[in-house]
Amino acid sequence: MVRRWISERRTIKVLLEPEGAIVAITMKTYSYLFILSRSFLGLKKIRTQDRIVARAGYRTPRVLSLIAEVYPRGP
Repeated sequence: MVRRWISERRTIKVLLEPEGAIVAITMKTYSYLFILSRSFLGLKKIRTQDRIVARAGYRTPRVLSLIAEVYPRGP
């Protein structure tokens, strides 16, 4: 018996660039971003509908600053 684990509610995205890297696990409501850059190493939780990474132009430093602006106290 073969089972498939394909879900449109969860996706994994990887963004690699010279300024850093982001691995995002996107779910229906939230995205969990593992960010590796010179200034930050850690995990951030953001709302999926805010489209932070796209609004930041897919640049790691801009993603971090935009998260700080949009979520000053967390999501």
